[in-house]
Amino acid sequence: MIKYSLILLQEIHEIKDFEDFIFYLYNPILVSALIFLVLVFIIILSYRYIYNPLLIRHKSEKEKFELKTARLLVLFSELDPNPIIRINSHGKIVGLNKAAKEKFEDIEVDSKRIKVLLKDINFDLKKSIRNNSSLILTKEIRGKTYEINFHGISYLRMAQLYFLDVSERIEYEKQMRTYQKLLKDSSAHLNEVLENERRKISGLLHDSIGQNLLLVKMNIMNYRKNQNNGLDGEEFDRTIDLLESTITEVKDVTRNLRPLNIEQLGLGMVLKMMCAKVSRETGIKANIQIPEIAKDLDQELEICIYRLVQEALNNIIRHSKANKFAVDLLADDRAINVIISDDGIGFKPKQLMNEKYFSEGMGILNMQERVERLNGTFHIDSDFNNGTTIISQFKLDKPIDETKYEDKGSDR
Repeated sequence: MIKYSLILLQEIHEIKDFEDFIFYLYNPILVSALIFLVLVFIIILSYRYIYNPLLIRHKSEKEKFELKTARLLVLFSELDPNPIIRINSHGKIVGLNKAAKEKFEDIEVDSKRIKVLLKDINFDLKKSIRNNSSLILTKEIRGKTYEINFHGISYLRMAQLYFLDVSERIEYEKQMRTYQKLLKDSSAHLNEVLENERRKISGLLHDSIGQNLLLVKMNIMNYRKNQNNGLDGEEFDRTIDLLESTITEVKDVTRNLRPLNIEQLGLGMVLKMMCAKVSRETGIKANIQIPEIAKDLDQELEICIYRLVQEALNNIIRHSKANKFAVDLLADDRAINVIISDDGIGFKPKQLMNEKYFSEGMGILNMQERVERLNGTFHIDSDFNNGTTIISQFKLDKPIDETKYEDKGSDR
């Protein structure tokens, strides 16, 4: 009994010691608990009396800012002469400026008639507004062409559609394309007229003047043999030399006005003769790779290739300062490729927006127009001190009989 009493007293004493430890003022556990409670209390007070009022104030200021922004948008849109429509994420119209009301009389606020205007345009309206997306759409509405600038405004939960009337610009562009076609057709007609006139002049010089000069030469020679006309030998020789020089000049004019020899000799032979003459007279070495092309090519195509090579060689003589040039014709059953190159000083080709080459003269543009009029392609590859290469390709309506030509290149 005494033993149990002692044990009980000991346990009571331990409990008392534990209580003293727990409620001791400097007990770290008690201090930590008190600090935690104080922090929780401070957080609750801060949220209730500091953060929450600030949040409410921020929301209020945001709403005021959005309202002010919306009013400014409305104010500026009313001053804009172009139609402006504002819609929410459901496609419902929430605002119209004066121009929109006048242009689209059946469109009203709080209606969904915007689908009538944008029925062919498919995009996620909610996502576009949420992401502040900006899109430019072109659409024809009631006989007018509009460029529609769509801009999502996420903080206002709406989108603004700005309608810019580009009908006049589109019509102007159409008219410009029409005028360009007319100019191109006029140029083609002019070249056709020029070729016809050249043919007439060429025939006149060749068949009339040339023959007359030849007859004069023969008559003078016969006259000297048969009669004494009082001319001494020196004057007679000068007369003969003058007539021979005139005949040569007439022949040169005839060849320049119209390459009549194409019909008799063929395009390939005429081009070789022209290249050989340029090389002989200028001292520029020529590398000629021209096949004996069949004579059943379209006459207009033959003249185009002839003029192309002629103009290119003229440019080489005048501007390139080249030591050598090359003329290559590559023909198959689908196309003819004409490649003219030189190792001269070169130049930097310039192109307009319509991809037309231009320079100080009209030679390059005329070459390109002549090629493209026959649905060919024209390209210049050149740079300073790197020579110049002109590449043209002509599609063939009918294949060339490969048995009628073979590649016969020459190097002069």
